[in-house]
Amino acid sequence: MIGVEGMAGITTLVGSSPATHSLNVSVGGSALRVSTDDFKREIMHGDGVQQSLLAYAGQYVTQVSQRSACAIFHVVEQRFAVWLLLLSDRIKDDVIQITQERIAEHLGVRRAGVTVVAGAMQAAGAIAYRRGNLRISDRKMLEAIACECYGTLAVGRQQNTYM
Repeated sequence: MIGVEGMAGITTLVGSSPATHSLNVSVGGSALRVSTDDFKREIMHGDGVQQSLLAYAGQYVTQVSQRSACAIFHVVEQRFAVWLLLLSDRIKDDVIQITQERIAEHLGVRRAGVTVVAGAMQAAGAIAYRRGNLRISDRKMLEAIACECYGTLAVGRQQNTYM
C-alpha cells in the first residue's frame, strides 16, 4: 500500500530492472509520474532525495513483511480492519469509495467473506457501508478489531518522515 509517503517502482533506486509486476489504484486521487532516467538524475543531485527514498524503501520492506505475516496468522476481520485503517491514514479521510470486490482482491479472500465481515463490522457500529461507499464510523472500535499489525505499521510510519 502506497500513499503520499512513497512511490511505486522503488526497485529502480537500487538499480534493478523495470518491475515485473503491475500496480492498481484502489481509490481516487492524484499522482506524479517521472521517467526512470529523470528520476536517477534527480537522485544524483544529493539534495537528500536519495536518503529519503532509502528510508522509505526500508519502511516499505517492513510493511510488505508485516502484511505477509498478517495474512498468514490473522483472521480476515483483523486484516480487513488493519487494511481499512492503513488506507484511511494514507488518504487522510474516513470515507472510502471502494467495492467489496476490490476489498476482497486486496485481502486475498472471496467477496462473500468480505460481505460477512463488513456486515458484522457495520452491525457493531465500526463502519457504515453501502454500494461502494464505506465510512469508518468508530475508529477506536476498528483499532480494537485490528490485530497488532496496525500498531506496528502505524508506529513505523509516524517515526519516519521521508520527504
